[in-house]
Amino acid sequence: MLHIAMLVVLDSIAMIAAFEIARAMQIASEHPLAHVLNDMHFTAVMASITPLWIAIFATCGLYHVRVHGGRVSEVGRVIAAVFGGVMLLISVDYYNFKSELFPSHSVPVFALLIGILLVALERQIVRGVMRAMFGTGRGLHNVILIGTGPLAVRIANELTKPRSGYRLMAAVGDSHDRLRMIGGAPVYPTLEAVVAAFPGWRIDEILQAEIDVPPEVATRLMDFANEAGVSYRFVPDKYDMYAAASKMTTLDGLPVMEVRLTSLEGWGAVGKRVFDLVGSVALILAFSPLLVAIAIAQKVKEPGAPIFYTQKRVGLAGREIGVRKFRSMSWKYSTGPDREFKTAEEAFIAMGRADLIPEFQVSQKVADDPRVSKLGAFLRKTSLDELPQLFNALSGELSLVGPRPITQQELDRYGCQASSFLALKPGITGLWQVYGRSSTTYEERVKLDVYYVENWSVGMDVSILARTLVSVAARKGAV
Repeated sequence: MLHIAMLVVLDSIAMIAAFEIARAMQIASEHPLAHVLNDMHFTAVMASITPLWIAIFATCGLYHVRVHGGRVSEVGRVIAAVFGGVMLLISVDYYNFKSELFPSHSVPVFALLIGILLVALERQIVRGVMRAMFGTGRGLHNVILIGTGPLAVRIANELTKPRSGYRLMAAVGDSHDRLRMIGGAPVYPTLEAVVAAFPGWRIDEILQAEIDVPPEVATRLMDFANEAGVSYRFVPDKYDMYAAASKMTTLDGLPVMEVRLTSLEGWGAVGKRVFDLVGSVALILAFSPLLVAIAIAQKVKEPGAPIFYTQKRVGLAGREIGVRKFRSMSWKYSTGPDREFKTAEEAFIAMGRADLIPEFQVSQKVADDPRVSKLGAFLRKTSLDELPQLFNALSGELSLVGPRPITQQELDRYGCQASSFLALKPGITGLWQVYGRSSTTYEERVKLDVYYVENWSVGMDVSILARTLVSVAARKGAV
């Protein structure tokens, strides 16, 4: 993330500088300008189109390239991005009849050449800075290698080269008297043993270097990687386990397949976080009068009761998060460690509604819950009880759009698809809320959550948010 953030800032500065230098060169040449533009005005215009450059660079994959990647490939992408962006600006300038973008037709041509040079140079400097950091042991990519055969030894030697950007933590495979170390790293019999041997260490990647790993073992490795939120790569073989977001890379000349259950990584992760930040701030400001009004109503109805209710849910990579809602249940029948009723089942029995227990155990909710207050029923019907979750999105615990937040007990019901759920942050809204909301079965919700993880896109997020507003306005069932 630090690497990407550095590139986003420096790429923007480089492109602004390219146009400034091009304009200065045109003025210094003493050739007449087609249009006289104020210095500050020109700089402000160039700075205002910075988001356009970031979007073009991201589209060309310049924020997916790792510092370990090839220079030639990166320069090729830079040329394509700068050329495409400048051509777009020239087209806009040509068809813009109200005001001129450039003081001379030669300015964008000069900026094209200077921009390519500055961005390529800036990225080489960033690469050098990152490699210097690697030399001091900072910013390294922690890797666990699966296998101890000749192929694994070759990859281990590549990973342990000075300033490679990798730290080989350990290998998993057969350990005997002749091979207790590989590439200077210890060998353990199982992945679990490695994790136990390095408590508190961050694992960034699992790299499978054995071609003949049984399919069930490889599947377990992928599940472990996705549950932990780390990358998983393997040398491709006969096993057909390529997810939609998988991509082929090379390591020391060997083809290596990187498997991700979601395309939400690199620039995608940065874009989604920015989307969550901007969206949550805007929505909090827009709904602030309503948030205050509901809080006051809660206090008037039940003065001694808390306004919010925090639910323990499973977040990204299995981390526990506290999801906030406006309390919708009567405080008398609320459940929790410090309450009279520890579970919903106990509350139903005390109310003489044991008949609701089977329905609750199936979907973790009931259609007409007698524990819900009149105000709470209104909040649920209008989904206003969900508004405090905007603060969860602001803090980064939730996304505006994502899989449904679930409990640890519910995660067990996802079975082999649990790793798919853990690959993304849960969301305030999602596919299941849009398609049927409470009318969907639990199995359908699971399928929709997994589909979202494997097919995420910005367009899908925008569509889901728009549909959510329509669904809430039409009151098609509470979330």
